[in-house]
Amino acid sequence: MTADRPTHVDTPNLSVILVADYAGGEAKSWEDLRRALRAWAAQNGPPPAEFILVESEHNRGRIPDDVLAIVPNMQVTYGNSDSSYFLKNQAAAASKGDWIALIDADCVPDLNWLEVVRAAITDFPDLAALSAKTVYPGRSRTERVLSLLSRCYLDPGRRGSTHFISGNAAVFRRDVYLRNPLPVGVGAFSSLIQSEAFHREGARLYFDPALVVVHDFEGWPMERDLRRNHGHCTVATRLHDPRIPHAGLVRAGRIAIPLIVAGKIWNNMRDSLRCYRQYDVKTYELPLALWYNFVVHLFEIPGMLAAYRGESVGPSAFR
Repeated sequence: MTADRPTHVDTPNLSVILVADYAGGEAKSWEDLRRALRAWAAQNGPPPAEFILVESEHNRGRIPDDVLAIVPNMQVTYGNSDSSYFLKNQAAAASKGDWIALIDADCVPDLNWLEVVRAAITDFPDLAALSAKTVYPGRSRTERVLSLLSRCYLDPGRRGSTHFISGNAAVFRRDVYLRNPLPVGVGAFSSLIQSEAFHREGARLYFDPALVVVHDFEGWPMERDLRRNHGHCTVATRLHDPRIPHAGLVRAGRIAIPLIVAGKIWNNMRDSLRCYRQYDVKTYELPLALWYNFVVHLFEIPGMLAAYRGESVGPSAFR
Protein backbone atom coordinates (compact mmCIF):
# COMPACT_ATOMS: atom_id res chain seq x y z
CA MET A 1 0.00 0.00 0.00
CA THR A 2 1.24 3.47 -0.82
CA ALA A 3 0.21 7.01 0.02
CA ASP A 4 -0.21 10.11 -2.10
CA ARG A 5 0.62 12.33 0.87
CA PRO A 6 3.00 15.16 -0.09
CA THR A 7 6.49 15.01 1.32
CA HIS A 8 7.43 17.71 3.86
CA VAL A 9 10.94 19.04 4.24
CA ASP A 10 10.79 19.24 8.04
CA THR A 11 12.40 16.32 9.84
CA PRO A 12 10.95 15.94 13.36
CA ASN A 13 13.24 14.52 16.00
CA LEU A 14 11.74 11.01 16.02
CA SER A 15 12.70 7.90 17.99
CA VAL A 16 11.40 4.57 16.65
CA ILE A 17 10.95 1.88 19.30
CA LEU A 18 10.18 -1.77 18.52
CA VAL A 19 8.83 -4.20 21.12
CA ALA A 20 7.67 -7.80 20.70
CA ASP A 21 4.27 -8.19 22.37
CA TYR A 22 3.43 -11.63 20.95
CA ALA A 23 5.35 -14.90 21.39
CA GLY A 24 8.40 -12.95 22.50
CA GLY A 25 11.71 -14.82 22.40
CA GLU A 26 10.43 -17.67 20.24
CA ALA A 27 11.81 -18.62 16.84
CA LYS A 28 8.72 -17.22 15.15
CA SER A 29 9.13 -13.86 16.85
CA TRP A 30 12.67 -13.52 15.48
CA GLU A 31 11.41 -14.20 11.95
CA ASP A 32 8.64 -11.63 12.41
CA LEU A 33 11.27 -9.17 13.59
CA ARG A 34 13.47 -9.88 10.56
CA ARG A 35 10.62 -9.00 8.19
CA ALA A 36 9.86 -5.80 10.06
CA LEU A 37 13.47 -4.68 10.32
CA ARG A 38 14.04 -5.17 6.59
CA ALA A 39 11.16 -2.77 5.95
CA TRP A 40 12.52 -0.28 8.46
CA ALA A 41 15.96 -0.44 6.85
CA ALA A 42 14.42 0.29 3.42
CA GLN A 43 12.35 3.32 4.48
CA ASN A 44 12.06 6.25 2.09
CA GLY A 45 13.58 9.50 3.26
CA PRO A 46 16.00 10.17 6.12
CA PRO A 47 16.24 7.69 9.00
CA PRO A 48 14.83 8.48 12.45
CA ALA A 49 17.00 10.18 15.03
CA GLU A 50 17.32 6.86 16.86
CA PHE A 51 16.09 3.32 16.40
CA ILE A 52 15.62 1.18 19.51
CA LEU A 53 14.81 -2.50 19.94
CA VAL A 54 13.76 -3.28 23.50
CA GLU A 55 13.55 -6.81 24.88
CA SER A 56 13.12 -8.63 28.14
CA GLU A 57 16.29 -9.22 30.15
CA HIS A 58 15.82 -12.99 29.94
CA ASN A 59 16.28 -12.73 26.15
CA ARG A 60 19.67 -11.06 26.48
CA GLY A 61 22.11 -12.97 24.28
CA ARG A 62 19.30 -14.79 22.43
CA ILE A 63 18.70 -12.29 19.63
CA PRO A 64 20.23 -13.78 16.44
CA ASP A 65 23.26 -11.91 15.10
CA ASP A 66 21.74 -11.44 11.65
CA VAL A 67 18.74 -9.67 13.22
CA LEU A 68 21.01 -7.20 14.99
CA ALA A 69 22.75 -6.33 11.70
CA ILE A 70 19.68 -5.45 9.60
CA VAL A 71 19.18 -1.82 10.71
CA PRO A 72 22.38 0.25 10.96
CA ASN A 73 23.02 1.83 14.37
CA MET A 74 20.09 0.04 16.00
CA GLN A 75 20.26 0.27 19.78
CA VAL A 76 19.23 -2.74 21.85
CA THR A 77 18.05 -2.28 25.41
CA TYR A 78 16.71 -4.75 27.96
CA GLY A 79 14.19 -4.47 30.78
CA ASN A 80 13.50 -6.54 33.89
CA SER A 81 10.01 -7.53 32.80
CA ASP A 82 8.23 -9.56 30.15
CA SER A 83 5.42 -7.00 29.96
CA SER A 84 5.41 -5.22 26.59
CA TYR A 85 3.89 -2.14 28.26
CA PHE A 86 6.69 -2.02 30.82
CA LEU A 87 9.27 -2.31 28.04
CA LYS A 88 7.59 0.41 25.95
CA ASN A 89 7.46 2.77 28.92
CA GLN A 90 11.09 2.12 29.77
CA ALA A 91 12.25 2.76 26.21
CA ALA A 92 10.08 5.88 25.90
CA ALA A 93 11.62 7.33 29.06
CA ALA A 94 15.15 6.58 27.83
CA SER A 95 14.61 7.84 24.28
CA LYS A 96 15.88 11.21 23.09
CA GLY A 97 13.32 12.16 20.44
CA ASP A 98 10.66 14.82 20.82
CA TRP A 99 8.42 12.21 19.14
CA ILE A 100 8.36 8.47 19.75
CA ALA A 101 6.94 5.77 17.50
CA LEU A 102 6.00 2.61 19.41
CA ILE A 103 5.52 -0.35 17.08
CA ASP A 104 5.05 -4.04 17.79
CA ALA A 105 7.80 -6.15 16.30
CA ASP A 106 5.42 -8.29 14.23
CA CYS A 107 4.16 -5.23 12.31
CA VAL A 108 5.75 -4.56 8.91
CA PRO A 109 5.53 -0.87 7.91
CA ASP A 110 4.95 0.47 4.42
CA LEU A 111 8.14 1.91 2.97
CA ASN A 112 6.73 5.46 3.18
CA TRP A 113 5.90 5.13 6.89
CA LEU A 114 8.37 7.70 8.17
CA GLU A 115 7.42 10.15 5.41
CA VAL A 116 3.73 9.91 6.36
CA VAL A 117 4.58 10.46 10.04
CA ARG A 118 6.60 13.58 9.25
CA ALA A 119 3.81 14.97 7.08
CA ALA A 120 1.21 14.37 9.82
CA ILE A 121 3.33 16.06 12.48
CA THR A 122 3.54 19.10 10.22
CA ASP A 123 -0.13 19.05 9.20
CA PHE A 124 -1.54 18.62 12.74
CA PRO A 125 0.20 21.14 15.04
CA ASP A 126 -1.90 19.99 18.02
CA LEU A 127 -1.09 16.30 17.47
CA ALA A 128 -0.44 14.29 20.64
CA ALA A 129 -0.82 10.75 19.25
CA LEU A 130 -1.10 9.43 15.70
CA SER A 131 -2.42 5.93 15.08
CA ALA A 132 -1.49 3.77 12.12
CA LYS A 133 -3.90 1.68 10.09
CA THR A 134 -3.30 -2.01 10.80
CA VAL A 135 -4.19 -4.75 8.36
CA TYR A 136 -3.54 -8.47 8.21
CA PRO A 137 -1.73 -9.90 5.16
CA GLY A 138 -5.08 -10.64 3.49
CA ARG A 139 -4.17 -14.09 2.26
CA SER A 140 -7.77 -15.20 2.68
CA ARG A 141 -11.28 -13.84 3.11
CA THR A 142 -11.14 -14.72 6.80
CA GLU A 143 -7.98 -12.66 7.30
CA ARG A 144 -9.51 -9.62 5.62
CA VAL A 145 -12.74 -9.87 7.60
CA LEU A 146 -11.00 -10.40 10.95
CA SER A 147 -8.64 -7.53 10.17
CA LEU A 148 -11.68 -5.30 9.73
CA LEU A 149 -13.37 -6.51 12.92
CA SER A 150 -10.22 -6.11 15.02
CA ARG A 151 -9.12 -2.71 13.74
CA CYS A 152 -12.15 -0.69 12.66
CA TYR A 153 -12.90 0.65 16.15
CA LEU A 154 -10.32 3.46 15.86
CA ASP A 155 -10.66 4.04 12.11
CA PRO A 156 -12.91 7.06 11.33
CA GLY A 157 -12.80 6.11 7.65
CA ARG A 158 -10.65 9.11 6.79
CA ARG A 159 -7.60 11.05 7.88
CA GLY A 160 -8.47 12.97 11.03
CA SER A 161 -9.44 12.81 14.68
CA THR A 162 -10.14 9.54 16.46
CA HIS A 163 -11.05 8.63 20.01
CA PHE A 164 -8.56 5.80 20.50
CA ILE A 165 -4.85 5.04 20.14
CA SER A 166 -3.60 2.02 18.23
CA GLY A 167 -2.11 -0.51 20.61
CA ASN A 168 0.42 -1.85 18.11
CA ALA A 169 1.58 1.08 15.95
CA ALA A 170 1.34 4.72 17.02
CA VAL A 171 3.41 7.89 17.25
CA PHE A 172 3.34 10.08 20.36
CA ARG A 173 4.52 13.48 21.46
CA ARG A 174 7.03 12.22 24.00
CA ASP A 175 6.25 14.66 26.80
CA VAL A 176 2.53 13.83 26.68
CA TYR A 177 3.29 10.11 26.67
CA LEU A 178 5.58 10.37 29.69
CA ARG A 179 2.83 12.11 31.65
CA ASN A 180 0.40 9.35 30.64
CA PRO A 181 2.35 6.09 30.20
CA LEU A 182 0.83 2.74 29.36
CA PRO A 183 -0.69 1.01 32.41
CA VAL A 184 1.39 -1.88 33.70
CA GLY A 185 -0.22 -4.77 35.56
CA VAL A 186 -3.80 -4.36 34.31
CA GLY A 187 -3.47 -6.53 31.22
CA ALA A 188 -1.87 -6.76 27.80
CA PHE A 189 -4.76 -4.89 26.14
CA SER A 190 -5.38 -2.14 28.69
CA SER A 191 -4.19 0.83 26.60
CA LEU A 192 -7.70 2.35 26.87
CA ILE A 193 -6.58 3.69 30.24
CA GLN A 194 -3.88 5.69 28.47
CA SER A 195 -6.26 6.92 25.74
CA GLU A 196 -8.71 8.21 28.34
CA ALA A 197 -5.89 9.92 30.25
CA PHE A 198 -4.91 11.71 27.03
CA HIS A 199 -8.49 12.89 26.57
CA ARG A 200 -8.72 14.19 30.15
CA GLU A 201 -5.61 16.25 29.43
CA GLY A 202 -7.23 17.68 26.30
CA ALA A 203 -4.74 15.95 23.99
CA ARG A 204 -5.70 15.45 20.34
CA LEU A 205 -5.58 11.97 18.84
CA TYR A 206 -5.38 11.44 15.09
CA PHE A 207 -5.57 8.57 12.61
CA ASP A 208 -3.94 8.44 9.18
CA PRO A 209 -5.03 5.66 6.78
CA ALA A 210 -1.84 6.21 4.78
CA LEU A 211 0.21 5.16 7.81
CA VAL A 212 -0.02 1.40 7.28
CA VAL A 213 1.46 -1.61 9.03
CA VAL A 214 0.82 -5.24 8.13
CA HIS A 215 0.32 -7.31 11.28
CA ASP A 216 1.04 -11.02 11.14
CA PHE A 217 -1.96 -13.32 11.53
CA GLU A 218 -1.72 -16.77 13.09
CA GLY A 219 -5.25 -18.01 12.46
CA TRP A 220 -8.10 -18.75 14.83
CA PRO A 221 -5.88 -19.71 17.80
CA MET A 222 -4.41 -16.19 17.73
CA GLU A 223 -7.89 -14.68 17.34
CA ARG A 224 -9.22 -16.59 20.36
CA ASP A 225 -6.19 -15.54 22.41
CA LEU A 226 -6.60 -11.93 21.32
CA ARG A 227 -10.32 -11.88 22.11
CA ARG A 228 -9.87 -13.49 25.53
CA ASN A 229 -7.40 -10.69 26.32
CA HIS A 230 -9.80 -8.06 25.00
CA GLY A 231 -12.61 -9.40 27.16
CA HIS A 232 -10.39 -9.47 30.21
CA CYS A 233 -9.29 -5.88 29.74
CA THR A 234 -12.80 -4.62 28.96
CA VAL A 235 -13.63 -5.52 32.55
CA ALA A 236 -10.24 -5.05 34.24
CA THR A 237 -9.69 -1.51 32.94
CA ARG A 238 -13.07 -0.34 34.24
CA LEU A 239 -12.62 -2.02 37.60
CA HIS A 240 -9.25 -0.27 37.77
CA ASP A 241 -10.46 3.18 36.65
CA PRO A 242 -14.14 4.11 37.22
CA ARG A 243 -13.74 7.21 35.02
CA ILE A 244 -13.62 5.12 31.83
CA PRO A 245 -16.88 5.17 29.83
CA HIS A 246 -19.36 2.41 30.76
CA ALA A 247 -17.49 1.63 33.98
CA GLY A 248 -20.80 1.78 35.84
CA LEU A 249 -22.25 -1.02 33.74
CA VAL A 250 -19.16 -3.19 34.12
CA ARG A 251 -19.07 -2.62 37.87
CA ALA A 252 -22.56 -4.09 38.16
CA GLY A 253 -20.83 -7.49 38.10
CA ARG A 254 -21.09 -10.63 36.01
CA ILE A 255 -24.78 -10.06 35.43
CA ALA A 256 -23.73 -7.28 33.05
CA ILE A 257 -21.79 -9.59 30.69
CA PRO A 258 -24.70 -10.15 28.22
CA LEU A 259 -25.19 -6.39 27.92
CA ILE A 260 -21.46 -5.79 27.55
CA VAL A 261 -21.19 -8.37 24.78
CA ALA A 262 -24.31 -7.06 23.02
CA GLY A 263 -22.94 -3.52 23.14
CA LYS A 264 -19.59 -4.59 21.73
CA ILE A 265 -21.28 -6.53 18.90
CA TRP A 266 -23.42 -3.49 18.04
CA ASN A 267 -20.49 -1.05 18.10
CA ASN A 268 -18.31 -3.36 16.03
CA MET A 269 -21.08 -3.82 13.46
CA ARG A 270 -21.52 -0.05 13.18
CA ASP A 271 -17.77 0.54 12.85
CA SER A 272 -17.41 -2.24 10.28
CA LEU A 273 -20.15 -0.82 8.07
CA ARG A 274 -18.44 2.58 8.20
CA CYS A 275 -15.11 1.50 6.73
CA TYR A 276 -15.27 -2.10 5.44
CA ARG A 277 -14.16 -1.09 1.94
CA GLN A 278 -10.87 0.29 3.29
CA TYR A 279 -10.03 -3.23 4.51
CA ASP A 280 -10.75 -4.84 1.13
CA VAL A 281 -13.92 -6.50 2.41
CA LYS A 282 -16.52 -6.78 -0.35
CA THR A 283 -20.17 -5.88 0.11
CA TYR A 284 -21.21 -9.48 -0.50
CA GLU A 285 -18.86 -10.54 2.34
CA LEU A 286 -20.64 -8.42 4.95
CA PRO A 287 -22.94 -11.28 6.09
CA LEU A 288 -19.79 -13.27 6.93
CA ALA A 289 -18.39 -10.26 8.78
CA LEU A 290 -21.58 -9.94 10.81
CA TRP A 291 -21.45 -13.65 11.72
CA TYR A 292 -17.78 -13.47 12.70
CA ASN A 293 -18.57 -10.34 14.71
CA PHE A 294 -20.95 -12.40 16.83
CA VAL A 295 -18.52 -15.32 17.18
CA VAL A 296 -15.42 -13.37 18.15
CA HIS A 297 -17.20 -11.47 20.89
CA LEU A 298 -18.35 -14.73 22.43
CA PHE A 299 -14.63 -15.59 22.63
CA GLU A 300 -14.25 -12.61 25.00
CA ILE A 301 -16.52 -13.99 27.71
CA PRO A 302 -13.94 -16.29 29.40
CA GLY A 303 -11.61 -13.30 29.75
CA MET A 304 -14.38 -11.22 31.28
CA LEU A 305 -15.17 -13.93 33.80
CA ALA A 306 -11.51 -14.20 34.77
CA ALA A 307 -11.32 -10.43 35.33
CA TYR A 308 -14.39 -10.49 37.56
CA ARG A 309 -12.76 -13.26 39.61
CA GLY A 310 -9.66 -11.10 39.98
CA GLU A 311 -7.59 -13.59 37.98
CA SER A 312 -5.16 -13.09 35.10
CA VAL A 313 -6.23 -13.91 31.57
CA GLY A 314 -4.40 -17.24 31.82
CA PRO A 315 -1.88 -18.75 29.37
CA SER A 316 -1.41 -16.34 26.48
CA ALA A 317 1.10 -15.58 23.76
CA PHE A 318 0.51 -11.87 24.38
CA ARG A 319 2.67 -10.19 26.98
